[in-house]
Amino acid sequence: MENIFQPYLFDDLDFCKKEKLKKNLIDDGFNAELVKNAIFDGLLEIPLIRNPKEILIPKTMIPFSKMDRSETLNEFVCFYENDLKFRDILTSTKENLEKIKKFSGAISPDCSLYYDMPLVLQMANLYLNHQIGHYLQEQGIYVIPNVRFGDERTYKRIIPDEPPFAFLGLEKHGIYSIGTYGCCKSSEYKFHLKEGLRSFIKEIEPKNILIYGAMPEKIFDEFRNCGVQFFQYDNWTKSQHKKPEVKNGKR
Repeated sequence: MENIFQPYLFDDLDFCKKEKLKKNLIDDGFNAELVKNAIFDGLLEIPLIRNPKEILIPKTMIPFSKMDRSETLNEFVCFYENDLKFRDILTSTKENLEKIKKFSGAISPDCSLYYDMPLVLQMANLYLNHQIGHYLQEQGIYVIPNVRFGDERTYKRIIPDEPPFAFLGLEKHGIYSIGTYGCCKSSEYKFHLKEGLRSFIKEIEPKNILIYGAMPEKIFDEFRNCGVQFFQYDNWTKSQHKKPEVKNGKR
């Protein structure tokens, strides 16, 4: 992919140093060099995160902002926290690469898709999710795609002959991760989570879905016998107070 966005050029480098100009995502086309080898999916050209060659089920997950508190480095790094806490992975991706490489793997970033967000911003955040996921995968990190739903426009077909845009950049029959934290706080949020999950299972036919957060019965009971194996993870803070265990497809 050719980078058509060029960074600003200054003749006076001392000026840049004095001003301590901070790099923005838009300075060079949303870090276009991160997707120079990507395959782009659909009309929106969302970077593809490939299915891993083998399925690895994380023992546990640790949020990006808590990486330095890991004792074993056996966790998968995840981004199920306030977007501000992981903005460095979006703006300084390469600088954080070696830290993430020390862990067992990573979940692609959970950039927010709020229901009252303009659709173009929801699409932009989906792009960033896959951009970083693709780049980490290119660097040899085991990456599990994070799947995020916004309003019904994200998980229903709005472009003829195109899958719902929340599912672009995903290969079928793989392993995926979904964060439910904050997605069950009202009837509207629960409705979109259940409808999005139903559409996701129909479109992508996943083998395994990791759930970071609660799994309310009213939402998930419908999918217990749909051929998908679910693995549930408590949030990191809660998980520090008990030992992880696997039982009947739950972690």
